[in-house]
Amino acid sequence: MNKLFSILLGGSLLILTACGGGWSTDQKTAVKNKCITNGGYDCDCYVGKAVNTFKSPKEYNKKESKLNDKFETAIKDCEVQVKEEKEENLESF
Repeated sequence: MNKLFSILLGGSLLILTACGGGWSTDQKTAVKNKCITNGGYDCDCYVGKAVNTFKSPKEYNKKESKLNDKFETAIKDCEVQVKEEKEENLESF
């Protein structure tokens, strides 16, 4: 019984470690909010590229990650044209 418990515990530990370290919904939302604030990108696309490029938010937050060049190239597909609004002539007093 003790051996069976050890095997089950070890197997569970392996499964949990393999699944950990990914992106949570809250972390994706934080990246999307930052994208919206900065503007110029389709933010759903931006988040998708971030998740596909970086295994975890820790890697995304590293300024000198080796994956930054790959990410910069990937997000070029997410750039959008920003429409400039016409300035209306406002009457000054």
